[in-house]
Amino acid sequence: MNEPLHAPGPRLLADLELKILTVQRIEAGRWWNYQRVVSPFSRLWLILDGQASVAHHGRRRQLLPGTLHLVPAFTPHDCHCPVWFNHYHLHFTARLATGIDLFSLLDCEFEVPAGRQTRECFERLEAIYPDRKLPCFDPFQEEYRRLPARLEVSSQEPPLADWLEAQGWLRWLLAPFLRGARLHEGMHARATQRFLAVLEFIQAHMGEPVALADLARVADLNPTYFSDRFQDIVGVRPLEYLARRRIERAQYLLLTTQAPVKWVAGEVGLADPAYFTRLFAKLCHQSPTAYRQAHWAAADPENSAS
Repeated sequence: MNEPLHAPGPRLLADLELKILTVQRIEAGRWWNYQRVVSPFSRLWLILDGQASVAHHGRRRQLLPGTLHLVPAFTPHDCHCPVWFNHYHLHFTARLATGIDLFSLLDCEFEVPAGRQTRECFERLEAIYPDRKLPCFDPFQEEYRRLPARLEVSSQEPPLADWLEAQGWLRWLLAPFLRGARLHEGMHARATQRFLAVLEFIQAHMGEPVALADLARVADLNPTYFSDRFQDIVGVRPLEYLARRRIERAQYLLLTTQAPVKWVAGEVGLADPAYFTRLFAKLCHQSPTAYRQAHWAAADPENSAS
């Protein structure tokens, strides 16, 4: 009876949303030395040749040829290459329907042997996503930091069959890491369960006024402490997360209805259309009207021109 509290079951993955941000082969040199890297996405490396190491979760690991290495989202890590090494990298997000990162809930292996088809898998993913490349390799450069956020809100995906194939390959790559995974225990697990309730509350009340105090009350925590712990687990402050979810919902409404922007703003809980427009432009890099026109034009050039 206690096993579901420790071993994740299929229900946990029922609403899992995977998104591939970048995939490419890189030959790195001595420049591949970065300290305290933290990103809002997970990294998966297939080591092909050479020597390198990575340190996280209190341990330094050698990146050996023939292995797959996982660095979960929001994990501080140090990278070191003494001379040269050759690898594929894949940057991705793995989120539940509530928006929380899958690996923030789990204790799992971070390194597994690569299978016989692993290299073929990376080659195929690179072919499906030929333009998903990093603009630079320094994680502290602004262009590097902004790329994942830009790709996350992008609606550009490959044709349906290729997208489905890519989803299958990514799930196949992640399966070995989940085979021995366990849900976090102790205080972290209890806190995480509280935050899942908060994320469910946000999903249910997105169209209503929601304050930090409301979210803290759901978690039964002091607002300041709640905000700090929420950022530790989810990766952003609670109100920033709420804003992002509202804008995601607004994107959907803009693309699936012809309702006025003012109505869309109200539906996602932002009664002030001017504030909604500023927030939308900040996160999507264009106004709601321009966003709708651009995507409708891409879907139906004749209608958008009329």
